[in-house]
Amino acid sequence: MKKKLIIFFLAVPLLIMIYFLTYEEKYTYLAIGDALAKGHTPFDTYSTSYVDYLYDYLKNTHHNITLNKDFVDEDLRIKDLTSLITNTKNEANNLPQLIKEANIITISIGSEELFSKLRSNNNINNNLNYTFIDDMFKDLKILIKEIKKLNKNPIYIIGYYSPINSNEKNKDDIKNLFDYIDKKFYDLEKDNVYYIDINEGFTRNSSFLPRTNNAFPSLEGYSFISNKIIEKIES
Repeated sequence: MKKKLIIFFLAVPLLIMIYFLTYEEKYTYLAIGDALAKGHTPFDTYSTSYVDYLYDYLKNTHHNITLNKDFVDEDLRIKDLTSLITNTKNEANNLPQLIKEANIITISIGSEELFSKLRSNNNINNNLNYTFIDDMFKDLKILIKEIKKLNKNPIYIIGYYSPINSNEKNKDDIKNLFDYIDKKFYDLEKDNVYYIDINEGFTRNSSFLPRTNNAFPSLEGYSFISNKIIEKIES
């Protein structure tokens, strides 16, 4: 009996030590977003998105990592997302819980709304565009506020790039508009919220948007977005 007790008291600390040496904390990456998060290509197919590239990077440092893309949807809009977070009465909606559990969150939302607005206004410098952007960012602030109520961990919000072909007549107007958008995004940066500025990279690299009649990125474009997030994480 004494031998069994001695073996037991020796084994328990050893098992505890082995547990802590081998235990790896669960790490969750929650991707939320629209067509960019889904990987919509210039050829109207779906492929590797910035989410997938970033997940591959995170797996190098967090081996016990889970990626959740349940709330990546081509047609997701800013107000739709806010409603999903605040609507706690719908038992089938688990987004609030997923946000609570996430160690890192990336969001790309609103680009389709912005692109549709810019396509409908031939004059880029139209005041309606600026008013629309102001309203968009009011909605984005509400969205970020609701997410931060549930989670204080880092949130990386992906910016916008111009879907409009630049020429000598409109290039200054496009630059001014997207400088304005950048400022709005930088105003969101607080309490572990980080803005990923991608417009300049897309402006300089035509290979990121290979089809003039399609605003979705190439794989190079998606890789670039991922690398910009990684730069922010590592900084």
